[in-house]
Amino acid sequence: MKYFEEAKYIWKNFVPKSGQADNLQGELLRQLEKLRYEAQDNGNINWDSSFEYFCDFLGDTLCTSEVLSKEEKDAVSSALLKIKSAGQVTLLYNNGEISDDELEEQYNCELAYTEDDLYDVVVDAIAVFYLNHKQPIPYEKNPNIYR
Repeated sequence: MKYFEEAKYIWKNFVPKSGQADNLQGELLRQLEKLRYEAQDNGNINWDSSFEYFCDFLGDTLCTSEVLSKEEKDAVSSALLKIKSAGQVTLLYNNGEISDDELEEQYNCELAYTEDDLYDVVVDAIAVFYLNHKQPIPYEKNPNIYR
């Protein structure tokens, strides 16, 4: 991670102890860390529409901003696609829509992306976003998200 200190600052100053942030910078980091925690600590066992929303919201927000280069946007999109795909496979598997054999043959038994590298790509993009928008940007909390 290139922007660890910036991410640490966002976490301490923009992310609430519980619930959604009231600013965009904090909410972006909060959502990303919810995705990381679900994969690394829970193996995506709780994957649901909230996590899907996080992937889409992060991608849409970061990749439509003017602060990231095309390469950074591509890296963010690719990272979030892999994270989201693993979660979707887990949901299908847990719902009995993918057999053990299919999971092994088609998905290499990958139910969650647990390495830090892809999450860190997105954290760095959030930090770049923050460095270009240091004043909190108001975020309207989504009433449909309970995570």
